[in-house]
Amino acid sequence: MMAHHHWFRIMTLTLSALASVKLFAILAVLFQLLGLMTRNELRLRLLLLLGTFFYIAYYMMVGPTPLWEAVLASTLLALVNLYALTFVLLDRSTLWMGAHQRALFRHFPTLNPGQFRRIMQHASWHGLDDDRTICQQGEVPDGLVLLLYGEGVLQRNEKTSKLTPVRFIGEMSFLRGADSVANATVILRAGSRYVMWNRAQLRRKMDSDRPLGNALLAMFNLELLEKLDRSWPE
Repeated sequence: MMAHHHWFRIMTLTLSALASVKLFAILAVLFQLLGLMTRNELRLRLLLLLGTFFYIAYYMMVGPTPLWEAVLASTLLALVNLYALTFVLLDRSTLWMGAHQRALFRHFPTLNPGQFRRIMQHASWHGLDDDRTICQQGEVPDGLVLLLYGEGVLQRNEKTSKLTPVRFIGEMSFLRGADSVANATVILRAGSRYVMWNRAQLRRKMDSDRPLGNALLAMFNLELLEKLDRSWPE
């Protein structure tokens, strides 16, 4: 009777363990299915990673010895997913921005932090001790400029208006193409501070990274709408 009870207990424990191992496989499939059903990239990668961990646990315990080939393959998939997940998190974080970049980023509402960092690779910061002509009417501008502090003067067809921060300069020419000329002359006053982007490099970045290009075009459209609102007569 005691021997029979002993074997019954062993069988019960074995079946319980097998059920637990099968649960790992079920959870692995469930989390990966949930991941594939979501459109959010961060949630997708986290769910796929969680599912992969359950698969690894399943392969470790399903047999008398671990299924090392399956464990190795799943581990490699998890490492690749972690690598990609790092870039997803970087695209959403401002931790690696300096104070000046973090302040500037607030003026780019259509870009995420990662996209902003990518365009700043082609930017340079400038401060003026004297007045400077940033772009000349009828000529191709040297770069795309964002006035941060100070003020400027916009001259077009003998008409003059004041330019205040925070405003882009040369965005119309930039949007029309590489050889497009400026439709106005802009002079920035001494003490002004601005950021300038290399036009050719920024255009190549937009062409090679379509989401970034769309985000920048959306931002320029917002800028142009604001300019139209300011120029519309009361």
